[in-house]
Amino acid sequence: MLGKRKVRKNAFELVFGYEFNKEESPVSYYERAYDNFVCEDDEAESVKTLFLGVCDNVERLDEVICANLSGWKLNRLSKTTLSIMRISVYEMMLANLPVAISINEAVELAKQYGEDGSVSYINGVLNNIAKGLKND
Repeated sequence: MLGKRKVRKNAFELVFGYEFNKEESPVSYYERAYDNFVCEDDEAESVKTLFLGVCDNVERLDEVICANLSGWKLNRLSKTTLSIMRISVYEMMLANLPVAISINEAVELAKQYGEDGSVSYINGVLNNIAKGLKND
């Protein structure tokens, strides 16, 4: 059993990789990339659900992220930062994961994969998004 953190890490790698393979459908990309992941069958389904959920809702997620970028545009974010934020916003808005857990997990991904300064930036943007979700 890999656990939720490993599921999220695998989903992050898929979301990030898909940014460079958009000529392919998300389903076929997942199926092709699946062999590169270490997953149990039940966890593979969780990875697939999270990855496809982000892909199916990417415009909506990007709108929310964009509305909370102070002085930045979406296209200026690194693909790493954007992928981490998409997963977290998806979890907060559509997967009913508690906000604090989603933000904490995004910060952990940023520590592992992000560039300098991305941890605090991601944390700040996601906290703003979380505040907006509470007001809805």
